[in-house]
Amino acid sequence: MKIGIYALAKNEAANVAAWEASCRDADVRVVTDTGSTDDTVELLQAAGVTVARGSPVPWRWDDAHNLSLYHLPADLDVAIRLDMDEVLDPGWRAALEAAWTPATTKGRYFYQWSDAVRFLSDRVHRRAGYRWVGATHEGLSCWSGDEVQTQLDGFTIRHFRQPGKAHKSDLTLLRQAVRENPLDVRMHWYLARELDYASDPEAIEAFDRYLRLPGGAATERAYAYRVLARLQPEQLKPRLLEAIMAAPREPEAYLALAEMAEQMGDWVSCLYYARHASFCPADSQTHASDPRAYGPRAPDLACIAASKLDLYREALQHAREAFRRDHADRRLAGNLALLEQLTQEKGPKAA
Repeated sequence: MKIGIYALAKNEAANVAAWEASCRDADVRVVTDTGSTDDTVELLQAAGVTVARGSPVPWRWDDAHNLSLYHLPADLDVAIRLDMDEVLDPGWRAALEAAWTPATTKGRYFYQWSDAVRFLSDRVHRRAGYRWVGATHEGLSCWSGDEVQTQLDGFTIRHFRQPGKAHKSDLTLLRQAVRENPLDVRMHWYLARELDYASDPEAIEAFDRYLRLPGGAATERAYAYRVLARLQPEQLKPRLLEAIMAAPREPEAYLALAEMAEQMGDWVSCLYYARHASFCPADSQTHASDPRAYGPRAPDLACIAASKLDLYREALQHAREAFRRDHADRRLAGNLALLEQLTQEKGPKAA
């Protein structure tokens, strides 16, 4: 099996060493430089990476990544798009070769966006028969034959984006992507999210428009409802409930409802929602997740609510989970010690 790595680069000197070291086991590595003014090109060439040059005008991410893909030799079996702020985990090649079959056209694997967030991605594909589509937030399109996806167990790509780095053209390109394909539900979601990032009041209508379209990933629909809950506080509870219906395995909406109940002193509801937030599986994390929902906040809130309801044995279980998630928090440690002592003193009388 011949494997090629391809990427775009512009002023990525700070990322070259880590990127290059992670993908040395590839048969071919080609980086398309789009106008670097730092040492990116020289560093890549010194490490034995082939550097091509080119820059689409007007700029579009699909055209740029297709140009990068076209710079790979045609006789490769598998192509991996590995952006310059990403690295492959050690052992990636063995994992890929073990999972790939003669029928496979695309591989799915875990993408580690940050310490708290990971999700499935699919930038590993057969060299022939694929192209990128979409002015931004581009996706792979299989235009030759039937697509066959294979899970690549043990294959992970990690993201190390530089703080403060942003693509200034995202909003303009997203508007263009929606104009080109007004039924592309995925692009509508990205446009609405970008408008929210920009604090643009149009975000409300954009998310509503997205939710009126058929389809869309459950996690993205849940995210849309949560954003609308924040932007339309008069509809806070119904929007959060809709988020739960869309993605019942995600803890964010449960936690928000638990905190709302806490403010109202409704400890029964607080315990109900905090329990659900705490029990959501860790693998429910997505690129749209709130890291707080995966930390000690939910079990800590469940502990507080259970204590208010004199359910001390249950409170103790939640206290243990909160402390497990953050051993450095002295308050959580103190709560756990207090509840352990209290339940021992009460014995069978502890609810």
